[in-house]
Amino acid sequence: MTSVTLIKEGLALVNSGPLHMTVQVSERGAPLSELAKSGAIFALEVLKQQADWLSVVKERVLGLSVGEAYPDVVNKMIIASLSMNDPNLTPLAAVAGAASDMVADYVAGIGATKIIVNNGGDIAIRLTEGDSATVGVRLNLMRPDYDYVVLIDGDCGICTSGIGGRSFTLGVADGVAVLARRAAVADAAATFLGNKTVVNSPEVKRILAESIYPDTDLLGVEVTHSVGALSENEIETAINRGKAEALMLMERNLILGAAISVKDHVDLVGYFVKALKKV
Repeated sequence: MTSVTLIKEGLALVNSGPLHMTVQVSERGAPLSELAKSGAIFALEVLKQQADWLSVVKERVLGLSVGEAYPDVVNKMIIASLSMNDPNLTPLAAVAGAASDMVADYVAGIGATKIIVNNGGDIAIRLTEGDSATVGVRLNLMRPDYDYVVLIDGDCGICTSGIGGRSFTLGVADGVAVLARRAAVADAAATFLGNKTVVNSPEVKRILAESIYPDTDLLGVEVTHSVGALSENEIETAINRGKAEALMLMERNLILGAAISVKDHVDLVGYFVKALKKV
């Protein structure tokens, strides 16, 4: 069932199948409800475009390139996922972040100074000079509430991946949050870093993705099913592997920062070192 609802002034919610998105819009502190609703309705168009090209976005991204026939959101997914240079990724690694970007850019184009689009935790933010936003960040996706906040003062995307998230992971992270200039890149990077935050341990159970979800885009890939008690050394090993990859993404100017949590042990790089605060 599809619905677009105004939760409060300036904040609209759109629900349709896998899409659960809020669109918050204001101008100099004044809520803009009609723009929020317009953004939510536009999100349905973006969702349809993604669904229409599902056979493409389920392919391994290293075999794809931007196509003139593809809608803008599909090309954004391809570009963001290609930037990770990972043979395991498909464009679906950036699906939620790309949709958030599309909606945020659409609303910005019709007039607003502060836009926060939250697509199930994958967030696109657009701000004009002088505006700021405080965003909740979940570094344990098995818990319902966020446990950190980060202050944002410019356009960006914040996305999170890990065990218990909406997509499969190859790693052992409770959560990996990434800040990038675009939500599509943050989404792909969060998936990538979650996969790289890995350790070999008898406490880590992995099974074929298709045994959980037959229509998965990760056919033949073993994904993390559960993670038991890890030793301090195993936790440190997993975090250091993810952190090393995060630092390389920062060196390539793909991301602005990352936060990695394994068994509630957290390490930070980049923007998050100073800006992320525990609640």
